[in-house]
Amino acid sequence: MSDFICQKYTDCSSCSHYQKQLFKYRSYIKGMILPKERCSQNTIYFLVSGRVQVNSEEHPGTIFHDGQFIMQPIGSRVEFRILEATECILYLFETPKNICTDRYNRGLELAKETPMQPIVMDMCFPLRLFINGLKMYLNNELLCAELLEAKRTELYFLLNCYYTIKEIAAFYAPIYRYSKTFRYFVMQNYLKAKDVESFAQLGGYCTPTFRRLFKDTFGEPAYQWMLKKKCQDIQSDLTTTDISISEICYKYGFESLSNFSHFCRANFGKSPRAIRNERGENA
Repeated sequence: MSDFICQKYTDCSSCSHYQKQLFKYRSYIKGMILPKERCSQNTIYFLVSGRVQVNSEEHPGTIFHDGQFIMQPIGSRVEFRILEATECILYLFETPKNICTDRYNRGLELAKETPMQPIVMDMCFPLRLFINGLKMYLNNELLCAELLEAKRTELYFLLNCYYTIKEIAAFYAPIYRYSKTFRYFVMQNYLKAKDVESFAQLGGYCTPTFRRLFKDTFGEPAYQWMLKKKCQDIQSDLTTTDISISEICYKYGFESLSNFSHFCRANFGKSPRAIRNERGENA
């Protein structure tokens, strides 16, 4: 596909909608080895160009190349060996998005029953067009949360429309293997816990054991991680949704709007209303 150079007039980096964590572009030179590392989120790797060997429990010694994609589940440990100069797009997510309830539920049941096996998928032509367009957006720093959320929905429509339920179920099957692991427990339940102690109790752990497991798994103290996630989620709700400020306040366990406002001023330097108003100013 030909490359076109377009002049970009908008700088998204200072906008409150700026989002770096949904899709990522990466390029690697031939011969590089990306050492084994644990996935902090479910991740799909779309190879735009090149050839890569993957070493993980899900893909032992598996080679995939341009025009193909694989998925590594949250909590898995994976190493990449770059066999040819490579460009790839990473999509990071917690759970597959439901855009068709009947198909989603049937796929979910199939995925839970599907035996584990290495799955390398070929990109259909519409998906190749999508990935090449996404590469251009990412390279041009078009990292608006609303744009990327729209692209995520488009991705799921493409997977839903151009691949069979059986194919998609087998592709997602590794996610459900980790459904009872500590990492998955944390990702699914962190919004329910007000503090580290209640989080530990929710999982049936004593607090010292929970803190140790958390630090070993996530690489940082539980309180620090929980505060960071809380800030990210609150800012996202204020800037990308129409949920009322009162609902957001109680969603995250604040006892009053004044407490919520104090939290926002301490962590963002401005009130919830000011953060919300920025959305209209940047529209």
